[in-house]
Formats: sequence, C-alpha cells, structure tokens
Amino acid sequence: MESKFKNGLWDRVTGPNTDVTNKDRAETNKKTKENKHFIDACSEAGVDPTTRQASKWNHKKGKAYKTKNNIRM
Repeated sequence: MESKFKNGLWDRVTGPNTDVTNKDRAETNKKTKENKHFIDACSEAGVDPTTRQASKWNHKKGKAYKTKNNIRM
C-alpha cells in the first residue's frame, strides 16, 4: 500500500480485505493446531495447543516456538 499526498491533503488508502485475511488465518491456525510438530512443542513447553498458541507459532513467537527452537525467553 502506498499513500499519496496531493494538494496539501493525504488521499485515503484502503487496507486489505480483512474478511478473506481472517478466513485464511483461521484456516492456517486450524492446520497448525493439528500439526504433530506443533503439538510436541506445546507439550515440551508445558502449554496447551490452543488456537492462540498456533497463531503465535505461525508468527514465530510464544513459549512453544521459543522452547522448540532453543530461543531464550
């Protein structure tokens, strides 16, 4: 996305279609929750394999991701 400055005023810039993006994220998180590697990482870290943890895993954050990849917290 790029914004434009015309005549001393900013043009409005629209963002992505969030309905499609949210559906895609939900589907990706669902697949991650069923992933054996993710479930093993959660049990090793001592957290439940929830949708929230799956989202963090996909963003390379969270206790499960850091434990499995030997990242200090």
